[in-house]
Amino acid sequence: MERLLLVLALTISGTFASCRHPKPGQFLSKKQGIPTVVSNPSAPDIGVDKRLVAHIQFNATKGVVVEDSSGYANNGIMQDGAIVVNFPQSKCGNAAYTYCGDILFHGDTFQAKPREGVTVAAFINLKDIEGSRSVFDTIGISHQCGQFHFEVNYGSVRWFHRNETQHIVFSCTAEGKQVPKDKWTHIAGTYDSATGKAKIYVNGELRNMTIGEGLLSRDWLSRAGIGDHKAARPLMGFIDEFRIYNYALPKADIEALSKMCLPAGPAGPPAGQAPPGQAPPGQAPPIADSPKDNANLDIPQQDIAADSPVGEIKKKNRANVLKKNPQESSVEEAVLKRSSVHGARAMDVL
Repeated sequence: MERLLLVLALTISGTFASCRHPKPGQFLSKKQGIPTVVSNPSAPDIGVDKRLVAHIQFNATKGVVVEDSSGYANNGIMQDGAIVVNFPQSKCGNAAYTYCGDILFHGDTFQAKPREGVTVAAFINLKDIEGSRSVFDTIGISHQCGQFHFEVNYGSVRWFHRNETQHIVFSCTAEGKQVPKDKWTHIAGTYDSATGKAKIYVNGELRNMTIGEGLLSRDWLSRAGIGDHKAARPLMGFIDEFRIYNYALPKADIEALSKMCLPAGPAGPPAGQAPPGQAPPGQAPPIADSPKDNANLDIPQQDIAADSPVGEIKKKNRANVLKKNPQESSVEEAVLKRSSVHGARAMDVL
């Protein structure tokens, strides 16, 4: 009996105490003045299938409100000194400077919350990488622990989610310090409950993958936002092109997103054309599982003579294309082999 009491005491004082707020209710004060009802709901014909559900470009603002261009009216509200600034050399125009501020969403009325899958992506430019810099997080009312965590810890990207019952759905950290100081970097985290795969991409490249399990929590009632998680993990820098999808984007689309704002990168989509992974109004976004260069690799064997010059050329071309554009599944296998983390079972109390 004494051992049981000791175990319970250690559990309460250790695991759950670390999820308490630094000061009771401190982060809740940031919600003061934010309406709890969306005044301009999205069009009724927008479904909840695979879609972009939040897109904050920071180019359309009304006072402290930064408008969501996804069609779901999941607008953000700038708090505690967050401002919008312009980058003339960027193809994407304005960005937000948060430092210790926040851009908060209506967590209680956020529409089309991810459930079976998710992608969170953004360009960031950090002025300080010494410490934890929260890009996106959510906190519910079922417990005081953070649920979504998308952040940079000392230059390494962390992608994490626990649900309403504190079960860890996935936990993934990029290998090495991939986010430098004072440089624009595109980061993305994806999760697909059907496969259990949680992935981190930095500048369009897959940096790590782990296997988790379970559906995503929609308990965002206490907090959902960009910036200072529990007043302890300030972003301290710039952020632009923040996106949330309710499904896991394929690698090819994330690569395209990572290049769309860079001055030296390829031109963005023409006016009126949807960017990668985003569908025109009323249509589901395209889904691709591999680079389009791999689409023409299936050569019928009966049409190729093994000893013919044409057959040899085709085989060589096929090998060269595969070498240049490996299938994402082969990249995943390589990442798993060299990663020391193969799952998301251990309790992470942060």
